[in-house]
Amino acid sequence: MQGVKVLVTRPEPENALTCQALTALGATPISLPMLEIRPLSSNAELSALRSQLYNLDLYQFVIFVSKNAARLAAELIDECWPMLPVGMHWLGIGQGTTETLKDLNIPALSNPGNNTEAMLDWLKPAKMRDQRVLIVRGVGGRPDLAKGLEERGAIVDHLELYKRLTPEYTAQTFLFLEHPDVIWATSGESLANLTTYVDQFAPNFKSTALFVPSERVAQRAKSLHWNTVICAHGADDQCLIAATKQHLGRKHDR
Repeated sequence: MQGVKVLVTRPEPENALTCQALTALGATPISLPMLEIRPLSSNAELSALRSQLYNLDLYQFVIFVSKNAARLAAELIDECWPMLPVGMHWLGIGQGTTETLKDLNIPALSNPGNNTEAMLDWLKPAKMRDQRVLIVRGVGGRPDLAKGLEERGAIVDHLELYKRLTPEYTAQTFLFLEHPDVIWATSGESLANLTTYVDQFAPNFKSTALFVPSERVAQRAKSLHWNTVICAHGADDQCLIAATKQHLGRKHDR
């Protein structure tokens, strides 16, 4: 990937870490976060979250939807539970989220995939009827996960730790931005925000190869008139790097 210019749209702090990984491979990362993660921080919000976490031992499953959810939850859980409650299933969506949880001393398991559909498919053998599930997420995130679990009889609650906001950019931002060779959009929401800005300030970006984490997001990208959409089958750096290398290799062979 020597010299390949990659537009990275992850929220921070993941964006900086991904840019570091790309630099180590000889690529040229272009940082343009398309989501801002803002933790809930008022005294009233934190008090409500702690009150909810004091009942953590009522749940059989706790599912963390992102690295940000894992990091923010771990800090609060540590305050409320000096020793973790036992007999629970701690689950992370995607290997990155799971590894973050393990680093924070939460013994999480991960499904083989990286999205809601993969998690629901992975949980099919489990008896979910009347099982209590806590989904740890940002405000309003991954609604299909709760819906899929409730359809199987689970009792689902949410622990919402942060808001996802759209960063503010101007025409000048895009005027001075290098034209990327590839673009990484790692969620449907990032894609939507990116598309809004590109349609307004840089419509020629629509011809750049766009890498997305799932077939669902790929279909959405095509409906938004991106010309070349490639599913990386995962939102983590490894999946995106592998898909990008494969794409670049095919272009070289032509």
